[in-house]
Parts: sequence; structure tokens; C-alpha cells
Amino acid sequence: MAIALAVAAGAAITVTSSSTEIIERAVSAGARGGVLHTEPGWPEDARAMSPSDAGFDLILDPVGRWNESVRALRPGGRIVVLGANAAETAPMDVRSFYFGQFDLLRNHHGQQPGLRRPAQHDRPVWVRAPAIDRRFPLDRAAEAHEYLENGRTFGKCVLMHTWETCRDRVD
Repeated sequence: MAIALAVAAGAAITVTSSSTEIIERAVSAGARGGVLHTEPGWPEDARAMSPSDAGFDLILDPVGRWNESVRALRPGGRIVVLGANAAETAPMDVRSFYFGQFDLLRNHHGQQPGLRRPAQHDRPVWVRAPAIDRRFPLDRAAEAHEYLENGRTFGKCVLMHTWETCRDRVD
């Protein structure tokens, strides 16, 4: 969804992933390119993909790699932490963070006020629907969780609750 919103806003997007397949899917969805965060030096490789190699204005970090992601930011850039499944701790060089004038924000289910400002547009903007990676019947919710935990999803993983199942429970 972040790619769809960024494309609609006219932003240039670079992604990271542990999978070249996911990077290819992101490029198909509108990203300019990407790097594998499993490779050494990936923050510098990503930074080299930013305009003028100056670093990124904004990094959305859904897995908790912000101690590495900060190396790809431009001075005064911002990281928004959307999750934390990659690590429990994130040691940082406090001086370079401070002198880089970076912002580090957390977002927990849309609760960060600075991220909920409505977009200012003088024309309607078309936003592509989020990608559906896979659908699971509700009775296979545990399998859906295992699928999500493997870290290879691109888009939404949807639990389907059929009308027949609903009707059986109502009757």
C-alpha cells in the first residue's frame, strides 16, 4: 500500500527486501528499484539509488532495521518504524544520529498524528488497490500466520470468511 500511495503522490520509491522476487514485484508496482537487505553494505547501496546519492527523505521500516536504515537517510531525513520483527534491540551511534538531525517516529496502526494529515491536492488522485499476496479460508488462520512469518509476502494476506460459513453459524 505504501508503494501505491507514494506513486500517487509522485514520489520516487526504492525498496529493500530479502528476496529479488519481491523487489521485482515492487518495481512492477511502481518502485524505481531495490536492494537486498541481506547483503553487506545494503544501506550504502540503497543510498546510492537516492537522488544525487544524498540519501532518502523518508524511510518506512516495517521490520525494525532502523539502526541500519538511518545510514541511507539524507541529513534531516525521517524513519517511520512500522514494525519490529527483525530485531529486539537497535544499537545506534547517537552522535551521528544527533548531528544528522534525523527524526525517528513510530507508527502503531495509524496512531502517529503526523502521518494522518490529509493530502493536499488540487485534483483527484488515483491510488491503486493494495496487492493481495494470498487468500486463506478462516479455518486456515494458523497457516496464514506461518505464511506471514516467512517474510516473503508482498501485499496483503487475507483471511476469507465465506457466506456459507456465516450462514451456518447464524442458523
